[in-house]
Amino acid sequence: MITADQRRLVFEPLGDTAWRLFDTTVAERDASLLVTCIERVASGDYVAIWLGFGIRPSLHPTREDVLRTAQLLGRADALSTRSKPIPIPHLPPVWSGHPGWGVIP
Repeated sequence: MITADQRRLVFEPLGDTAWRLFDTTVAERDASLLVTCIERVASGDYVAIWLGFGIRPSLHPTREDVLRTAQLLGRADALSTRSKPIPIPHLPPVWSGHPGWGVIP
């Protein structure tokens, strides 16, 4: 394994152009141990498929940039930008006043 980030985040090679990035502070049986899968594409960039963050795959110029992004995502204050949903006002159904409205013959 190739280590980085003071041994917290660890790259594991899957081949010549693919890696997995693990968070060693998470228990081995915990699915959040695997942070991202990384692949170097023909253009030379790196595609990171993030797991458990709810974000889309991203394109990075270097593997170190993937590591920096993983470090930012690992910060507790950067994990989510979601807020409480805005309530949608609900109105009662419109009543037409017609005596046969809604009645199926």
